[in-house]
Amino acid sequence: MAAIHPFLVDRVWTQGQVERWSLPMPVEALEVRGYVGLTYFRQPVPVRFYVHESLRHLPLTALRHLAGVAELRLRLGVPPDPEVWRVSLKQVHPIDEPDGVWLTPRGPVAVEYDAGGYSRNRIKAKGEAFALRFVSQVWGAPIPQRVRTLEGLLPPSARAVLAPWN
Repeated sequence: MAAIHPFLVDRVWTQGQVERWSLPMPVEALEVRGYVGLTYFRQPVPVRFYVHESLRHLPLTALRHLAGVAELRLRLGVPPDPEVWRVSLKQVHPIDEPDGVWLTPRGPVAVEYDAGGYSRNRIKAKGEAFALRFVSQVWGAPIPQRVRTLEGLLPPSARAVLAPWN
């Protein structure tokens, strides 16, 4: 089986990710520029996204979220293999549905990214729901303060990872 291009697994990268991780830019990538904050409550900054053409219609906040999930994959060292790493492209998920699933030898791990938009109650509810359905859960956040918030709200078995998408 031919190797899949990592971009086709993540579908959204930022210029910062491409440079930081030396990611190979595919010809399918469309450039989308705009202003968006590192989190929901931070001052918007200029950002260059590289987006799969099927996602060009998404708002910048959705692109930020998907870039955050991609950053989480990269930081965890998960290969860009759709048999191992699956990302949901929905903009809104039910409480018990994560942004993605990491299929490990131990079983499926819930993957969630929070750029500061989730309420404390939603974080707790999602963490509890994931604990019932998955062998583990890993959350990413773009700033250390948000990682600490997640650590204080999630079940002890959950892991929170600093994963700035920019």
